[in-house]
Amino acid sequence: MQPTAALLVLVALACVASRAHGATNAEKAKATATAVAAGGGPAGSAATGAKVAPPKGAVETATPLTEPLKDGTETRITCTFKGTGKSAAMAGTYHYKLWVPEGYAADPKKTWKTIFIADPNGKAKLGAMADWIKAHGYIAVMLEESKNGPWEPILGNFLAAHEDVVKRMRVAEGKKVATGFSGGARASSLFVTLVPGFGGLVLQGAGCSDVNPDGTYVVKDIKVKSVAGTFGKKDMNYKEAARLKKSFGARIEVFEFEGGHQWAPKEIIEQALTAVDGKLPK
Repeated sequence: MQPTAALLVLVALACVASRAHGATNAEKAKATATAVAAGGGPAGSAATGAKVAPPKGAVETATPLTEPLKDGTETRITCTFKGTGKSAAMAGTYHYKLWVPEGYAADPKKTWKTIFIADPNGKAKLGAMADWIKAHGYIAVMLEESKNGPWEPILGNFLAAHEDVVKRMRVAEGKKVATGFSGGARASSLFVTLVPGFGGLVLQGAGCSDVNPDGTYVVKDIKVKSVAGTFGKKDMNYKEAARLKKSFGARIEVFEFEGGHQWAPKEIIEQALTAVDGKLPK
């Protein structure tokens, strides 16, 4: 299900209110929203809302939906998002790495839990989550272009990948989970609001994208039943753990570890994923 252009613009505008990103990223979000509203191209690194022409380059062919996929393998997928109207600036070609779980081909009627992963530096990986994801039979979608910076490629990459994977794979609606670290966590808090069917959210090393004037997070559009947070006790964002608890209440469980600003270590992220997974629809 593709979100409306109006919804995408509202999401971009909501990002402006986020003080959690810091002044620089807030200015970038505002510039992006301004450019989209004006019908301009990607805002790039602009901080004034000026129109920036999309980069020129060879046009890639999207990976056919009939592309053979092998169980227990990772495949790079090329996909597109055809934005229209005010969301046209998000249109483009994007990529994601697709993990196909073992046993996927054995039962052509079975639907599968799916996890979307965002990295603040782009080109997300399974990382410390690999063993857990494989053991629990998840499809994994690792976003490539989604990284810290303008919101257009972040949202465009997610929307393109989501639209593609629900056509390509047997994704179980209501059993989708989003996770990411730092800026990827903040992006994930938006992903779960853009399309239906998400049941869980795991925020690593950061809270949500949008902040209320009283310091709590804007969570009214985050409908997932289960949320987890992971924070190193020496993380510069450690104080956000308390803010998450205040914002989500009983919906969230926070897992702490001895460390700094980093992806959660294996034993911690597995606890967080297990907590969220246990509350997904049966």
